[in-house]
Amino acid sequence: MDTTHAVDMQKGIWRGWYWRFDALLVAAIAILECIAFYVSKGRYSFVASGELGMFVAVLVVVQRAKVRRRLNAVAVAIVSYLIDVIFQLTLGRSDTLYIVKHHETTSLIVQNVIILAIGVLFAFVYAWSTEMSDRRRAKAEAERALKRAQEREQDEPPRVRVHRVKKRRGRGKRPKS
Repeated sequence: MDTTHAVDMQKGIWRGWYWRFDALLVAAIAILECIAFYVSKGRYSFVASGELGMFVAVLVVVQRAKVRRRLNAVAVAIVSYLIDVIFQLTLGRSDTLYIVKHHETTSLIVQNVIILAIGVLFAFVYAWSTEMSDRRRAKAEAERALKRAQEREQDEPPRVRVHRVKKRRGRGKRPKS
C-alpha cells in the first residue's frame, strides 16, 4: 500500500493536508497568546511574539507531518501570521493606534511583511532540511543493513547439524568419568 494512501485514510488528514492537527495547533498557540496578553495586562506585544508562535507551529508540524511537509508548514505559518495580525488590530489596537498616530504606519507594515517573509522562509527551509535529513538517514541505514548482512554471510560458517548423545535420566545414569 502506498504511504500517501495510508496517510490519507487516517482521520483528520485529507490528501496530505493535516487540517485537523494544523488547525488545533494554530488555535492552541493563539489561545496561549491571548492568555499571555491578558495576564500581562496589555503589555504583551503581538508583533514581537508573532514570529515565535509561527516558529513553534512550524517546528511541531514538520515533525508530525509525513507527506506535504513543506506545504503544511507554510500553511501553518501563514494562518498563524494572519491570526497574529488580527490580534494586533483588535486586542492590541492601542499599540497599533499609537504607531499609526505617530505616522509610523509604513514601519508597521514593513515589520509585518518581514515577519511573514521570515516565517514562510523558515517553514520552507526547515521542512526541506528535515526531508533531506530523513532521506540521508534512510540511505545510511540501508547501507548499514546491507553491510551487516554481507558480514554475516562471510563470518558465519555453514551450519552443520551436530548430533549429541542424549543423557539418560533416572536409574540408569551413565557413570561420571
